Amino acid sequence: MSETWEQRVEAFWDTSAGKSAEELSEELGELLQGRDPADPRVLFEMASPHDFLGEEEQAVLPYQQALQAGLGGQKQEEALIQLASTLRNLGEPGQAVALLEQIPPSSLLHADAQGFLALAPLDAGRKHRSAAHRHHRAGAACPALWPGTGCLRPGP
Repeated sequence: MSETWEQRVEAFWDTSAGKSAEELSEELGELLQGRDPADPRVLFEMASPHDFLGEEEQAVLPYQQALQAGLGGQKQEEALIQLASTLRNLGEPGQAVALLEQIPPSSLLHADAQGFLALAPLDAGRKHRSAAHRHHRAGAACPALWPGTGCLRPGP
């Protein structure tokens, strides 16, 4: 049985640590070759390496395009969280909050979204107490984060 595209994408992320931007770009290019560049999932995958490499400015548009093109399910929620984190890092905490508040309590990523949501008011100049309360209420830190970044590690 051959690997699906989603499994190859997962393997790409599982082996991404320590690779140069050039290596990641080349490998991602191979993964995306022949795929529809307007496909929401392709747009999402195009945005993620920019976050991974700390190139937040370059990640915003592909994330927005992926969401506008109809990215669905858990990938949509991952994109909302990752875009919110990116916007927060770029000094747009209000936009980050608006995105994070779209993650419903029933989502598997709700606790992750709440963890990021706890940080956004600090950037917006709101009281520290409010942020600490939200983070405590969220329960746990964000377990799906890439090491050393504020972004979710993409999954399949």
